Amino acid sequence: MTKIRTGALVFDQGNTLIMDPFQKVMELEKDEFRKLFADHRIWIDTPKVIEAWIRANKEVDYPYIGHFFQEEPIIQEVLRHLGIPAEVAAFLGLELLKEYRTGLKAVIESDPRTQEVRRTLQELKASGKRLGVFSNDRAVSLGMVLSHMGIEHLFEYIETSESIGIEKPDLRVFDHLLAHFGLPPHRVAYVGDDPIRDIDPAKAKGLKAILHSVDGALYGEAWRDYSAATKYKPDAVIKDFAELLEIIA
Repeated sequence: MTKIRTGALVFDQGNTLIMDPFQKVMELEKDEFRKLFADHRIWIDTPKVIEAWIRANKEVDYPYIGHFFQEEPIIQEVLRHLGIPAEVAAFLGLELLKEYRTGLKAVIESDPRTQEVRRTLQELKASGKRLGVFSNDRAVSLGMVLSHMGIEHLFEYIETSESIGIEKPDLRVFDHLLAHFGLPPHRVAYVGDDPIRDIDPAKAKGLKAILHSVDGALYGEAWRDYSAATKYKPDAVIKDFAELLEIIA
């Protein structure tokens, strides 16, 4: 196995450090969601709520939106699809968002993969690797995820597209992280799940690039089209996060 020699690793967040938690949160919180609707004298089947929520997640999009964290415009679109009156949605939306984030915290903290990621990062750091994370996300969303995972202290560089006003695949993102680490590009590796937003721009700037290939069958959805035409190939492909310990030198 070819080793990747690097002094620093920078990670994407979504479907790299953390897998999409949506379905697990829905399952955990379905009874609480039902109670919230009932409190407003609305009796609706939870599957209909989930269906509307999935639809809203796909329809509502704007710069730096936090789909894992969820945001009020997404929830309001859910309620609009369900035909909830605006005067009720104004209050119910906030209650649903609060309950979702309560469930999100519980899912992240109890997920065995969180332990795997934490142990892997700890070993990389102990071996002398400098660590960072950059995500197309809001600062509050990324900060919450890292805190719930118990890994924020392991990173010396934590940035989001919101905080610097640039989203991947803009090459300036990689200029920004290279400026922080002060290392030659080939001594920095970027780890992400998106061939277009992560691998291509990282390679274009001369970084090493590691693709985290997500097995869609395990999560009920194919996250990426890994057959999509790209300009560059990754230096390595991993399926399990802990594989990094085998390929990083």
